[in-house]
Amino acid sequence: MFKTSKIVNIFIEFTRDHPYHFISLFALLLLESLVATGSVLSIIPMADYFLDPTFSDPSQITNIFLKIFELLNISISFWAVGFLFVIFNIINSVVKIAIRHAILKIKYVVLRSLLEDSLVKFLNARWGFFSSSKQGYLLNALNKELPIVGDTLGHLATQVSQIVQFCIYIAIPFWLNISMTTTALILVVVFAIPFLLLNKYSYTLGKENTRTANVGMGILNEILQSVRIIIGFGRRNNAKSQYLNAFDAHTKVSIQSQTLTASIPIAYTPFGMMAVVIALGLSIQQQPHMSESVAVMWSLLSALPIFSSLLQTNISIKNFIPSYEYIKHLHSRADDFSEIEGDKIFKDLKMGIELQNVYFSHLPGKNIISKLDMSINKGGITALVGESGSGKSTIIDLILGLQIPDHGRVLIDGVPLSEIKQNTFRQKIGYVPQDPILFNTSIRDNLLWASDTSTEKDLWESLKKSNSLEFVQMLPDSMDTIVGDRGVRLSGGQRQRIALARALIRKPDLLILDEATSALDSESEMLIQDTINKLSRDMTIIIIAHRLSTIKAADQVLVLKSGRVVEKGTYSELSVRDGGAFQNMVEKQSLD
Repeated sequence: MFKTSKIVNIFIEFTRDHPYHFISLFALLLLESLVATGSVLSIIPMADYFLDPTFSDPSQITNIFLKIFELLNISISFWAVGFLFVIFNIINSVVKIAIRHAILKIKYVVLRSLLEDSLVKFLNARWGFFSSSKQGYLLNALNKELPIVGDTLGHLATQVSQIVQFCIYIAIPFWLNISMTTTALILVVVFAIPFLLLNKYSYTLGKENTRTANVGMGILNEILQSVRIIIGFGRRNNAKSQYLNAFDAHTKVSIQSQTLTASIPIAYTPFGMMAVVIALGLSIQQQPHMSESVAVMWSLLSALPIFSSLLQTNISIKNFIPSYEYIKHLHSRADDFSEIEGDKIFKDLKMGIELQNVYFSHLPGKNIISKLDMSINKGGITALVGESGSGKSTIIDLILGLQIPDHGRVLIDGVPLSEIKQNTFRQKIGYVPQDPILFNTSIRDNLLWASDTSTEKDLWESLKKSNSLEFVQMLPDSMDTIVGDRGVRLSGGQRQRIALARALIRKPDLLILDEATSALDSESEMLIQDTINKLSRDMTIIIIAHRLSTIKAADQVLVLKSGRVVEKGTYSELSVRDGGAFQNMVEKQSLD
């Protein structure tokens, strides 16, 4: 169970991280304490005026106000004492609004800090963090759970404010009538005990609320990413029902949670009023000064909604704990996958890339890569071929540093990749994945995203090299055409060509093509292949290819099986090697 002391520590931590905002809040709370004291005390001369307009037997508090009026040369009248009471309450309202503004500012400053911290941790994690996490859960954490945490930190700041207010409204009655106030306070606490027992139930609801939100967001994310196949299979109703069932489950627990939180002040208020009435009834026997009794009752009744709100906030905080725990859990997982960063700056590829005795697995005991030794020399084209699951894409992930070997080393110019600042190496890479993802913006912005210092000439040159120039010029807005979400407004082949242009505009030392020509027609493929052959004079190119005709010009072909290199040579050498794995692959494709 998350202890209250831990919540206090969280609040102290954020106070330390954002001192200016919290100092401003505490200053306003101090001002409010003074104004609230005045607003409570100012009711006493007004009550005395109603009891005796001549003030023949005023209370001690009224006497103080009468002296102030005399010093200010203000005649005593109903309007004087009435406006005094109103002015104090107007000022009190203004200060409360300022406090509310300060609390909201703290909430969003802290929320931004949490969001930034989460994004830093997530984006600094290796690909394994994302591949082993459900994207819907990550989206839910950022879109729903983080705002809940931010709201609750706002509640914590509000609770501090309310505690100050409550202390003020209780301190004055203690001063004026200690027996009546003590009786009321004891009854207020006794009546609150059943409501405090709801904390455990609120925590359980909070955990279930987070779980059902994760499930619902996960299903919605899958539906949106799989719309094409859902429509193609005629499974619209199934997808709709699946998400709505998850939504209904989340709605059910959310209604319970929100009803519980909202009902606390409503349910408790009559009991609080009962406590005040009982205390007042018992105090009458002591025959206190009537105007002071009015002030005590006014103060206690003013404190009552604050105490009710404190109970509500307490329930909300217990409800928030599962969200905070979930965010911290994701942070911890991201830390487990944090990139191993070196301090060496990569400038350019001088010799090549080498993998030495590399092992890698996603699951314990199930190696995707085993005892892998391979070298890729600078310049020329290296092709990786093999059946699905042979480890081709995993090798690319290892070279990019998206995954790290369980054993063995990845060397860049003889230096372990773990000793190099990862991004200085990646910035020299042009990468075209098998599923090219474009951003929902213009073709121009997609290219500039990869290289924001490129000139207009560079943009058109990259389009020309990727054989995209002709179709881009024919689009209604040419290079300023919006490509849609993930490039949906372009054909598969067009997307691949723009993705290739995006890689080429970086003028990389290393170009990695993962099935980059698979969606192209034969003519476009031949043109791009010619471009790749020319580029190999100036850069190192790694190609993953299923279509073997695309790698005839490769300087080196590495044939993979079960995560190991089983054959190595040129296309012409391997294609005539009797009984060889590569020859067998060529023959199968020729039959197809």
